[in-house]
Amino acid sequence: MTDKTQNAPEAQEAGAVPGAKTVTLPSGKVAVVRKGKGKDMRIAARHVNPAQDPIGYAMALAAQLTEIDGKPLVPEDLDEMDMDEVGAIMGALPGKSLPQGMLSSS
Repeated sequence: MTDKTQNAPEAQEAGAVPGAKTVTLPSGKVAVVRKGKGKDMRIAARHVNPAQDPIGYAMALAAQLTEIDGKPLVPEDLDEMDMDEVGAIMGALPGKSLPQGMLSSS
């Protein structure tokens, strides 16, 4: 698997948001995961209640923060992706975005 995660100085050259991470997915597509804000958490919580479905909430948050090949995602996009690709995106989420113990640190 070619999972390359980079803090994106080169992505900044292409106009990306500072602090974003660039991830090359196993399919070869490029995902850019930006740093989140409180409003991103609120938007993700509109899709899924974090207390009732923490994994669904984390995926909604990942969709909110991620673009693949320059295109925004919706949570249903992640539902249809291969697990390797979803895992690569989830691993690039900032800080403590994921439910405790969901992914091990790399």
